Order: sequence, then C-alpha cells, then structure tokens
Amino acid sequence: MFGEFIAILTTICWSIGIFPFTEASKRLGTQTLNQYRLLLAWLIISALIICIYPISFFELFLIPKSNHYLFLGLSGIIGFTIGDYFSFSSFKLLGPKLGSLYTTIAPGAALIAAYFFLNQTTNEVGIFGIIVTMTGIIWLTLSKKDISTSEKAGFFRNPKGILYGLLGAVCQGTGLVLSKLGMDAYQTNLKTLHAVWIRLLFAFLAAFILSIISGRLVSDAKPIFKNQNKGLLFLIVGTLFGPVLGVSLSLLAIQSIPVATAQTIFALLPVVVLPINYFYYKEKITIHAVFACAIAVLGVFVLIWRNSIKLWI
Repeated sequence: MFGEFIAILTTICWSIGIFPFTEASKRLGTQTLNQYRLLLAWLIISALIICIYPISFFELFLIPKSNHYLFLGLSGIIGFTIGDYFSFSSFKLLGPKLGSLYTTIAPGAALIAAYFFLNQTTNEVGIFGIIVTMTGIIWLTLSKKDISTSEKAGFFRNPKGILYGLLGAVCQGTGLVLSKLGMDAYQTNLKTLHAVWIRLLFAFLAAFILSIISGRLVSDAKPIFKNQNKGLLFLIVGTLFGPVLGVSLSLLAIQSIPVATAQTIFALLPVVVLPINYFYYKEKITIHAVFACAIAVLGVFVLIWRNSIKLWI
C-alpha cells in the first residue's frame, strides 16, 4: 500500500502544480515561466542529488556517458522545453480542467513513438485505448454546456489552445521514450534522479538559448526581477509541487510498485484536477466533464495494462 499511497501523492502534487503554473503563465508569460521554472527545478534537483548521494557538484557532469547526454538531453528539450511550453499555453487558454485532460494523450503518443524509436509493436487493443481517450477529450472539447461553464471562469475553447494541448502531450510522450533510450544506453546504471537532472539541464539551456536567439533574453527576465503581477510566488510554488516534489515522489513510487500500476494512478490527474478547479476558479463540475474524464482515463488504463507500456516518469 505504501507505493500506491506515494503514487496518489504524486498525482495530487502534479494536479496542484497546474494551478500556480497557470497563474504564473498569465502573470509572467509562458516563455518566462518555462525558462525560469526549469532553471529553478534544475538547481533544486542538483542540491537533492548532492545531499542524497556523496558526490560533488562537478561529478554530476562526469558520471553520465555521451549517449546519456544525447538521448536524455533530447528528451529534456522535447518534453520539458517544447512540450511544457505548449502545455502551459494550453492551461492558460483552455483552463486546467480541459488542459489537464489533453495530458492523457501522452501515453498514446509514447506508444506510437516507441514503435518508431524502440521497435515496440502494439495491437488492436492499444489502438482502441488511444481512440477511447481521444473520444473523451473530443466530447469535453465540444460540449456546449461545459463551454459555457468554462467561459464564466474566464477560459475559452481557443483553437490555438487545443492545438497547444495536443502538441504538448505528443512532445511529452515522445520525451518519455527518449528518456528510456537514454537510460538503456549503457549497462552501467544511471540514477533515475540523475537522469531527470540531465533532462532539466538541457531543457533550461535550450530555453535560454532560444530566448537569446530571438532577442528576448532581457524582456523575458524583466517579469522575474520585477515580480510582475506578483507572479514569482506562483512560479516557485508550481516548481516545488511539479518538477521537484512530483518527480521525486514518482521515482519513489516506481521503486515500490510496478511501473504500469504507478502510471495508471498518475493518469488520474484530470480527475483530481476537477474538484481543485472547482474551488480555485469556481468552475462548476458538469456531468459532461465527469464522463469525459472517466472515458479518457479509461482509455489510458486499457492502453497501459494491455500493452505493458513501461513509461519513464
């Protein structure tokens, strides 16, 4: 029961983290949020590794091999830098309720990416699971009653938000598969927390390089140093609940229970978001939202359990 309890705590942390990130995205801008929460998460994870394992800061860079850096670095850029940017943009436009539902596409995207990168095959049941998940998402997206409820809370069915939600989930699913490639690159074991450290390192570097190339480095930094609209607190809280507590607890969970069991519990995120969203944004829980979330999560259950997908968190 310990592992299941930790997995539930992980889901709760990730669910809570969505809300400060949504507020930070509104107040600071999505690009600024993504850059600085990745940097903050990397610094905190660095400190955690140094405290847990008896190694120096410089040894953090020396232990991983070249293929660890290659695949885990790509995973960080695609999953965190690009994927989370799209996801945060989706939360900002669509709201946490619908935005979180789009995250259930990630396991299906990972299954498809695994077919191309890992030569893993799927079957009709896996395809059925993806279709079931998409059915729940489409239902809630098109529900007129739910659209009206969301608009009262200040969120709209923006086509750009829908596209961002899809792209974010696809990038995150692909990032998970690239993480597996990186972890399997050598016979020597790389600590899972260290793998997250590499992903965050490349993610925040890529975010800052893009900011420099686009000439936005100074303009992206101003909201942080000015604490624009008091958004800095939301960034910090979201980082603590998401990349730090959420990731750390997820690693503890998969050490205690099978990955498939943990991933199934993690897939409950949209269900946990519903009541939090009700209290935070006063957005009513419609019967359509409940059934749509149930259908989408059911599709993930089918996909994970019938295809034995081993996803890296």
